[in-house]
Amino acid sequence: MTNQTTPSGSSLSDAIVKAIEQTMPIIEFKPDGTIVRANDLFLAATGYTLKDIQGQHHRIFMKADEAAKPAYKEFWSALAAGTSKSGQFERVTKSGSTIWLEASYTPVQDANGKTVSVIKFAQDITEARKAALADAAKMDAIDRSMAVIEFKPDGTILHANPAFLSVMGYTEGEIAGQHHRLFVSPEETRSPEYASFWQELASGKVKSGQFHRLAKGGKTVWLEANYNPVFDLEGRVERVVKFAIDITEKVESARNTEVALKQVREAERVREELNRTLEEMSTPVMPIWDGILLLPLIGVVDSSRTDHAVTKTLERISETRARVFLLDISGVPAVDTAVANQLLKITKATQLMGCETVISGLSPAIARTMVELGVEVGQVRTTATLRDAFALALRKMNAQAAATA
Repeated sequence: MTNQTTPSGSSLSDAIVKAIEQTMPIIEFKPDGTIVRANDLFLAATGYTLKDIQGQHHRIFMKADEAAKPAYKEFWSALAAGTSKSGQFERVTKSGSTIWLEASYTPVQDANGKTVSVIKFAQDITEARKAALADAAKMDAIDRSMAVIEFKPDGTILHANPAFLSVMGYTEGEIAGQHHRLFVSPEETRSPEYASFWQELASGKVKSGQFHRLAKGGKTVWLEANYNPVFDLEGRVERVVKFAIDITEKVESARNTEVALKQVREAERVREELNRTLEEMSTPVMPIWDGILLLPLIGVVDSSRTDHAVTKTLERISETRARVFLLDISGVPAVDTAVANQLLKITKATQLMGCETVISGLSPAIARTMVELGVEVGQVRTTATLRDAFALALRKMNAQAAATA
């Protein structure tokens, strides 16, 4: 058997005190606040040496205005009377910088119950305090700028900030304890998707997106929102926090823009349809006899119009198997080089399809213009009048009929 030595009560107490001294900043005061001693951890935290502070009053760690307040005098009176004090305390280091301590001031009493000293056990929480203040500032900024509402995992409303209440038109008393479905259309709340929405949130899944909601009175509201599950220490969802921005105006503006674009597209479609109709009316390629087509051009002729005329003429020749095409330009006041060449292209294209073109109504002015412009007329058949052109066409059809008889 191995002999084990059990430490005496005195040595055990000494060991505990030593362990505490090695892990925590500690300072000891007289009941009036005069400093008796401090361990190395406390001195390191405050930047002093023991010689700097021994015999000084606790107020050297205080801001002057705080030390001058009646509450500070009462603080030490209570400690001297045997009342412990604990909490988070703002103190000042040797350099004048602020330090935050999580501390307990514990009065030590003699056998007669008289306080003979005060021992302070502390932890430097300055960095944690700064982080907490930064987080609080962020949350405060979020609370001011965003609509925030909290729910139980089942969707029951716990709390909403003023921004959310303002967007939705409710007071907190009107919505606390109600279900989220208060903000949703009846049709949506009855859907499997809505039930799944809260089931997934309760399981810890984050939801985000643009959501259509109903404010008080049924007014439509659009929210850009994030539903964030918050977990307890055991990893269970204890609440859901929703951060939202009102984007109603943006969504409605986009919808109005889309409506306007649809109207513009419809107007463009109608315009194009009207243009096609007008083109059809302005280039009426029509059969006037078996095997004979007529296109009477009237008014100003430009390249676009002649392009359409070419297309329409070739389509009609293919449909009717016409053998003669009469192009009457007696209603055209003038032509330029481009238009003249386009007219000649019509004759060449029709010839390729086995249909001869006769241009009628060629006025002296247009004939002279074409010569002056150097337009190559080639083998194009022309007549002075539409009557002459029609007579020529009939002779051609009769000759073809006789040849095949």
